[in-house]
Amino acid sequence: MSVSMRATFVLLATLVLAPAAYAAKPNIQWNQDYDFSHVKTFAWQEPVAPSLAQSNPFMHKFLQDEIEKRLTAAGLTKAAAGAMPDVWVTYHGSVMNQVQLQSDSFGYGFGGYGMGGWGMYGYGAAGPVSTTTRVVNYQEGTLVVDIIDPVKKELVWRGSTTPILISDSNDKTEKNISKALDQMVKQNSKLRAQEKKDKEKAAKAAAAK
Repeated sequence: MSVSMRATFVLLATLVLAPAAYAAKPNIQWNQDYDFSHVKTFAWQEPVAPSLAQSNPFMHKFLQDEIEKRLTAAGLTKAAAGAMPDVWVTYHGSVMNQVQLQSDSFGYGFGGYGMGGWGMYGYGAAGPVSTTTRVVNYQEGTLVVDIIDPVKKELVWRGSTTPILISDSNDKTEKNISKALDQMVKQNSKLRAQEKKDKEKAAKAAAAK
């Protein structure tokens, strides 16, 4: 096998085995019979212990702030303290340890060429190339955001996204969480727009009968 081919295989192996932070689309579910048009205000539902509020209050606040930003961007307002909101909002998170193998190639070489236009054979040689495989430990998180009807006490909307790459750096982890929430919002908008089109299409078909 030539050096260039060998290097290509090593590169492909590294890309395939490397941790992927955003490989999957967020999963969005909602009660299609629920009237979301009346939802104007929200409030946080107390998390079930043990929660991040106790174990990592700084990350807990970051998550709430990031979710609130996206709720207010969607037109919702945080209910005043003690007031009954239109919906409760809460989140759940989990972290799993993962293991991947990564390969690195080291070496040098130069290729050769075959019979040229002058009817002469060229030359070719390659230096040694060695490949080492190492174990990489990392963490992936799952984030679930729930919206609950406070009167009926039932779940009306859920968004979940995974995997979120958890870094040793809080800044990197927060950026990954923010990107995951942005993807959740984007996926929700896409699905709700499709739902609206489907309903309009069904209504036109029913009216045409």
